[in-house]
Amino acid sequence: MKLKTTAEHLVSLLAAHGVEYLFLNPGTDTAPVQEAVYALAEAGLPTPAVLLSTFESVSLAAAHAYWKMTGRPQVVFVHVDAGTQNLGAQVHNVLRDRAGVVVIAGKTPYGEKPDSSGGRNAPIQWQQDVPDQPGIIRGYAKWIQEITRPDMLDRAIGRALQVAASSPAGLAYLTVSRDVLMDPPDLDASRVRGFAVPVPPAPDPREVTRIAAALAAAGSPVLVTSRVGRTAAGFAATEALAGLAGLLVAGRLEGGPVNLPTRHPMNVADRQGAAAAISAADVILLVESDVPWLPGTVTLRPDVQVFHVDPDPAKASMPLWSYPVDVAVQADGPATLAAVTAELGRLADEQPAVARRLADRVARLRARPVELPELPESGPLTPAGVMRALSAVIDPEDIVIEEAVTNAAAVYEWLERSKPGTLMGAAAPGLGFALGGSLGVKLARPDRRVIAVTGDGSFLFGVPTSALMMAAEWRTPFLAVILNNGGYRASRLPVYGLFPDGVSAQRKTALGTRFSSAPDYPALAAACHAHGERVEKAEDLVPALHRALAALDSGQAAVLECVVDQD
Repeated sequence: MKLKTTAEHLVSLLAAHGVEYLFLNPGTDTAPVQEAVYALAEAGLPTPAVLLSTFESVSLAAAHAYWKMTGRPQVVFVHVDAGTQNLGAQVHNVLRDRAGVVVIAGKTPYGEKPDSSGGRNAPIQWQQDVPDQPGIIRGYAKWIQEITRPDMLDRAIGRALQVAASSPAGLAYLTVSRDVLMDPPDLDASRVRGFAVPVPPAPDPREVTRIAAALAAAGSPVLVTSRVGRTAAGFAATEALAGLAGLLVAGRLEGGPVNLPTRHPMNVADRQGAAAAISAADVILLVESDVPWLPGTVTLRPDVQVFHVDPDPAKASMPLWSYPVDVAVQADGPATLAAVTAELGRLADEQPAVARRLADRVARLRARPVELPELPESGPLTPAGVMRALSAVIDPEDIVIEEAVTNAAAVYEWLERSKPGTLMGAAAPGLGFALGGSLGVKLARPDRRVIAVTGDGSFLFGVPTSALMMAAEWRTPFLAVILNNGGYRASRLPVYGLFPDGVSAQRKTALGTRFSSAPDYPALAAACHAHGERVEKAEDLVPALHRALAALDSGQAAVLECVVDQD
């Protein structure tokens, strides 16, 4: 087939680069792309699978989660400035979670003459012509480029995917006007090869030796990490180092993946315990964590050594990131942990005193008691009880997406996850990730059950009507477990904290944080082709979970509203 338009060239390039999904929210500027997909398909040429997006932020969350599961950037196509704005807080999440995503946005056409192919022919094309469309996300995007000519298209697409996937990954933002998409393509020198993604930085062997020596000599070392378990290799490296060095593993203030099995004796799941362990540590190995501890809850020892390993240890996008660091290593976290484990093992083999010290620490930590709450048989629901019930009914391979906000601690403490990649979150505070993220995870792992655990506020931020409709459209069902605590508890607690004797605390409420007319969540689910139930008592929870999972297994999305403490 001879390609007729630059839009056809664009779609064919995406397929040639291995892009599997094009999340499309159509508008007046996407018409050439819509026609191109059909034209290429008619000719038997490959295209990405095009998924209808009914709200842009949901699609960006899906692309973000797909990256987390696969490490492959996908493309979200949005409508000029308005579509870019609708990406919302998910742009923030992509930045903070270092997710590789490409966003292509339309741009107001340049041509105005009657014979201008793809030129301006509707009032909206003047209204959406703004001075700095990329400025909407300039502070969050890793790379920005406008496609102004057909002969630059292959370089722009290749470069966008290359930059998005390179460590630390991020968002690449392209704009292209409709009249450029309508232009004849320039195929003379079009190429796909030659856009290699750099291998993540390896650790300096001298620093590996230095870290291993410090761990060997330490009395109470701690590994603090939020996201090193983002890969199976990182999960394995964390488990290997913890088991050899006898060091506690803490972190998770930002949420994120499972780094160690929940019940591993070295795992410190609760925030209070983590703060105590960090305060007592003489060596802290800080690996891929943006907020390793809250300074107000931790007092570091005067003699503590802090080693910081991160692809971006300077964290220049956070102006006041000033945690005390003695040695900073710019390197991939999983690779560094594996190298430190190997070097520490060599030291233990060569020095019996080191081997004895490590063995003593491991034995001491393995003796730590592990406390589990009983699964309540009756009475009101609690977040911990919901997590214990969920642990009892889901499979080890099921994937849980966490966006429980003030109840996140209950998820990480009481939901049992023992395998890599089976618990994840946005690792960023922009609400609304979990529902779209569930769609992306299901696309990447169609053979797994996907369960989102959200607060009622974060559920609404996720645009549930769009997310559930898209789950039906895309055949990507997921279960949303809502921990309904009656509104914005995350905005209620700071008022109580700052004014413990204030009027709000006395009234046990804070202005603008209670939902007095919340949706009927099961009815909302039913309106969007999903199974829905509401549970208020512990004795009803497990049967309701079984019904929701049965709906999920039949191919239907499900929503289970769990009414928990509403303090």
